[in-house]
Amino acid sequence: MITVDEWRGALTPGQRVQADWLVATVREAIPRAGAAVKRGRLTFALAGDWEDWLCAIVATKTSVKLVFHKGTLLDDPAGLLRGTDPYLRHLTYVTATALPEATIAMLRSAVEYCTDLRP
Repeated sequence: MITVDEWRGALTPGQRVQADWLVATVREAIPRAGAAVKRGRLTFALAGDWEDWLCAIVATKTSVKLVFHKGTLLDDPAGLLRGTDPYLRHLTYVTATALPEATIAMLRSAVEYCTDLRP
């Protein structure tokens, strides 16, 4: 298992700037969220509940994204979220920085739904 610092160190300088902005936004919206690298992505959860994680930051060759675990449940009046997975939705760094208040609202909303969809 790699550490958060090791995960950051593996990013390109451009990815690191974007990921750091997203991390700061998650910390602003959900200060009590813990962070760890899970499945190759920087993942945030409450009280170490990694099964019901809130969101994660994923860096690909083409973008850095904020992924919401229960994204299909979130209110998204601005239509920012993308994805076709039954549960996950994401938004890119570019979208998040264009509408930071909407991004923070979705992050706070994710806390409300973190245990929904359990069998």
